[in-house]
Amino acid sequence: MKKKEIFIILFLFALDQGVKFFMESILQNGSIEIIPSFFSLIWVKNTGAAWSFFENQTIFLIVISCLCLIFLSVVKNTIQDSAWKFWGTLLLYAGIMGNLLDRIVFGYVKDYLSFTLLHYHFPVFNLADTFIVIGACLFVIAVLKEESSHGENHSIRRRN
Repeated sequence: MKKKEIFIILFLFALDQGVKFFMESILQNGSIEIIPSFFSLIWVKNTGAAWSFFENQTIFLIVISCLCLIFLSVVKNTIQDSAWKFWGTLLLYAGIMGNLLDRIVFGYVKDYLSFTLLHYHFPVFNLADTFIVIGACLFVIAVLKEESSHGENHSIRRRN
């Protein structure tokens, strides 16, 4: 991995941790409604994954996060370089590492972004979660673009 990539990952990781620290400090005494009936900031200690999957399964989620980092390190080398791959990979690393650190240090992930849409209350999430979702989308686009440029599935081969 190049120095530039490491710097960006560390910057995004530090941004996530800084925002979590800030949100924890301002939200300890309650939530802040930003857009009524749509967007609020609320402090949540999440012991599971999205939608409460694997709640209180911290060790399992730590292992899964580590496996995801290893898998990403291997698979990224099989995909042609592109901006999609570059940003997708960096966002995935930073997001996974941000939530992994929370789980290791605190035993839970610090969440604070709360949205309600048409009476559906979406699970509370954080900046690292956003990095993971956007990064995964960009990474999938990188794979799909490579497959379409080759006319078939050549994405699972080692790039040297």
